[in-house]
Amino acid sequence: MTTTLIESDLLLAYMKKSDRLKPAATKILTGVASGDIPRTYASTATLQEIILWFYNRDMHRELVQATNAMTHINNMRWIPLSPEICLTASMLIKEHRINTFDAYHAATAITEDKTILSTEHAYDRIKGITRIDPETYAKQL
Repeated sequence: MTTTLIESDLLLAYMKKSDRLKPAATKILTGVASGDIPRTYASTATLQEIILWFYNRDMHRELVQATNAMTHINNMRWIPLSPEICLTASMLIKEHRINTFDAYHAATAITEDKTILSTEHAYDRIKGITRIDPETYAKQL
């Protein structure tokens, strides 16, 4: 059975009051929490990315609430950054010119199963990575 990395765009959409991805994110993350969508994980870089998103908007109270909610999603496995993941991320940045957080997510997926649930098309350029669109995925649930 395949494992799937849940990328920050989906988690952020779930945390925000409104977002075009919120319905898909809610359906998917509810499935993860209930165990209906097994074997999902995220990079701890996702937590850093979302913390920065809230911080840069001076939304400190929401930052704490969002971080607490994300870290308590049932059945979500959090993969910490390791030296191997950081080295792979740096090579992905150099080779594909992707942003830092996308590189961390891709590098994490490479160490696991190479599948990412995300709207970010940058992953389509990385050989071996399979990107699944969250809205398409949610419609199949």
